[in-house]
Amino acid sequence: MLMKISLVIPMINLNPYLEDLAITAAVSYRDQVDQLIISEGGGNFSEKLRKIADLYLYSHENVGFTKNVNRGWRLAEGDFVMIVNSDTCLLHHGKLADLCIPGKVTSPVIANQYIDRLAGPFWCTPKEIAKERGYLLEELKTYSSDSEYDNRVKDIFQKVDTVQIYHEQAQTVKALGIEGGEEQERDRKIYQKLIEEGKAAS
Repeated sequence: MLMKISLVIPMINLNPYLEDLAITAAVSYRDQVDQLIISEGGGNFSEKLRKIADLYLYSHENVGFTKNVNRGWRLAEGDFVMIVNSDTCLLHHGKLADLCIPGKVTSPVIANQYIDRLAGPFWCTPKEIAKERGYLLEELKTYSSDSEYDNRVKDIFQKVDTVQIYHEQAQTVKALGIEGGEEQERDRKIYQKLIEEGKAAS
């Protein structure tokens, strides 16, 4: 039985540059996955991205990165689901299928950014692990939810060195004007509170 791969790109299309990055990412990955979902929240409707995607989810409201990821993730039909930032614009080398390891959450190597464990810009989760371990914590709107997920699955995480991508770092949060600001501090405080309450992994 052949495995099916879904790839979810959460994004906020605020300007032509962000749209172009997302198009480059989508085209780079398109022929290696069975289902491409683009989850657009709070940005401009993109007819170009709608045509590339199998499923283009659009909402006027900016619900934040975490809910936007989960919306696409929950609708994904694949045996493996890849969560991929819209500014991971190039697949340098390797095949995405190499990230699909039963029982393991995986990430590729980020060519221009050293990340020892789960890479927030790009990770892959088997469907059965999502059912067992859950999705991202939506109390964390934009920051820290991928870090919490990293801690939640660290016992089954594996880096895949044969796959390498490039990441144009923090382009969306820069465009939103929230990089390193109040929203980041808010999410950090909520994350710490959830840890203290035993509701988040650390």
